[in-house]
Amino acid sequence: MATTTIKRFREAVDNRYETIKRRKGSQRVVGWMCSYMPEEVIHAAGLYPVRVLGGESAPSHADAYLHINMCSLVRSCLEEAFQGNYQFLDGFVTLNTCDNIRRLYDVWAYYIKTPFTHILSLPHKVNDDAIEYFRTELVRLQQHIEQHFGVAVSHEALRKSIATFNQTRRLLEALDEKRRATPPVITGADFLTAVLAGMVLPKEEFNPMLKDLLAELESRPSPASNGKARLLVVGSEMDDPKLMELIEDNGAVIVADDLCTSSKYYWDQVDPAGDPLAALARRYLSRPPCPRMRPSDQRLAHLKELVQTRKVDGVIIEIMKFCKLHDEGSLAVREALTKWGVPHLTISREYNLTGAGATATRVQAFLEQINGI
Repeated sequence: MATTTIKRFREAVDNRYETIKRRKGSQRVVGWMCSYMPEEVIHAAGLYPVRVLGGESAPSHADAYLHINMCSLVRSCLEEAFQGNYQFLDGFVTLNTCDNIRRLYDVWAYYIKTPFTHILSLPHKVNDDAIEYFRTELVRLQQHIEQHFGVAVSHEALRKSIATFNQTRRLLEALDEKRRATPPVITGADFLTAVLAGMVLPKEEFNPMLKDLLAELESRPSPASNGKARLLVVGSEMDDPKLMELIEDNGAVIVADDLCTSSKYYWDQVDPAGDPLAALARRYLSRPPCPRMRPSDQRLAHLKELVQTRKVDGVIIEIMKFCKLHDEGSLAVREALTKWGVPHLTISREYNLTGAGATATRVQAFLEQINGI
């Protein structure tokens, strides 16, 4: 049963436009996409960073501007913008993470006409040269923000923002410990809801709420061991807990993930010492990588560690249709899981979950395979 704070998180995510508008006040809001985006730079300028998410409407308007073979995430986000749901944004920032997001940025900047737009160039490798290059990209973003909004972003302001976001990451790591317990104290769906709430709520409000949630879970009686299969979920961007709920409703528990809207968001801290922009560049490039990064060794090593430390019985690989990065990257993941002897299931899906009945049947069959039925 969901706790009081989880219900508040769910309400914040489900009604995110009203959530943001109520908290905006005189503060200017900057939307962002991709978990490689260092929100701290936006936050240090006195701006309110929020993640741009899609909606439930069919992308009928957006499909006139983005090709149908682009993933339904970017088409849904653009549809929300065309519907006027992002009129409150004072800025929109993203990275050239993939071709789909790059094209979304082009159309957004030209047709939506959000007052401030900026795109960062993201390296494909993680080494000292790449980190220095990304630092120069953050300098460029900082200068553009200062020029457009008429603010000054000092090193001290950046360090304060880093401290705030590091606290968020530490609290989410503590919540993750509740998810990995035997048996878990929080469901995978509720965990994802909590992380998503942190992408739309101001961190100054979100962090105390996370503390409340941890206290609620501490006072909750320990659940009895249920013998359910412990699963790891990896794959494309997921900002709706419905798929997690479907999996867990069919007799599994999700104890770990490798998703940009979940574990990648809070994994690893930013070093508070030294040049703050260099520290941000290092943390955001060095955290568990997505398939964009080459080679794939670091990603596979991270997945193997999750499988072993979380005592995972099986892995579900979910891939959004036309998500080229995760589709191509899943080949190496499937080969590695087969080599490690870990059962795995690949689910192809749209941004909004469709065909739930067929998906549930496949999940049930997969769990029967794990349980030897």
